[in-house]
Amino acid sequence: MEAADRELAGRVALVTGSSGGIGRVIALTLARAGADVAVNHHTHPDAGHAVAAEAQALGVRAAAFGGDGGKADDVRAMVAAVEERLGRIDILVNNVGEFAFKPTARHTDADFERIIGGTVGAMFYATMAVLPGMRKRRWGRVISIGASGAEHALGSRNEGPHLAGKSAVVSLTRSLALEEGRRGITFNVVCPGIINDRRLTRQEAQGMRDPASPVGRPGTSEDIADAVRFLARPASSFINGAALEVTGGWYG
Repeated sequence: MEAADRELAGRVALVTGSSGGIGRVIALTLARAGADVAVNHHTHPDAGHAVAAEAQALGVRAAAFGGDGGKADDVRAMVAAVEERLGRIDILVNNVGEFAFKPTARHTDADFERIIGGTVGAMFYATMAVLPGMRKRRWGRVISIGASGAEHALGSRNEGPHLAGKSAVVSLTRSLALEEGRRGITFNVVCPGIINDRRLTRQEAQGMRDPASPVGRPGTSEDIADAVRFLARPASSFINGAALEVTGGWYG
């Protein structure tokens, strides 16, 4: 492999909510770039260990760690376990998130607390847990997964609390970027558009037409993972406080 293909060699990445879906693809993409990977699972430990095994097969260290991203104590314990096992955390990907598709007025108090706690709350807990180590080493990448429209606090039917949480993720990211940038730590958000629920190969995605997308195809988990890898690179050190829209040009 060329050096550029292993540009994250020697780094350790924690990807929350990475036992499946986009999180799994992000974890494996970072592993292909040479990073050791901590895979986080909550309700599916077998899946988490399976992803860790996939990452190990790519020639890096990897292990699975349990924990509910929406609970501060769980997150602190998980981060401590990762640091003990893998030495440190250089890259944090805040991927875990809660979602419910229904009108805002139909959300209960418990729904709202769960969704907000599972989006901006989860991002806050994990970031605060890894920050001391990043400050000590004066290097870090914190990349959070937002949502299309979150950058401008655009509303959307049936996604009120979810988008409120994602907009707060963008705002908190930009505050942290201002506060921590001089310490060599960058904070950015990747905002996905419509991503096909079925995992597609690049060839399949390019061959499928999506009239809602200006590029004519649906987005994939790989599209999001590639954006995360781009922001995690050492060469991306001047990108800080950005909300990168990965939508194919779609804004709905």
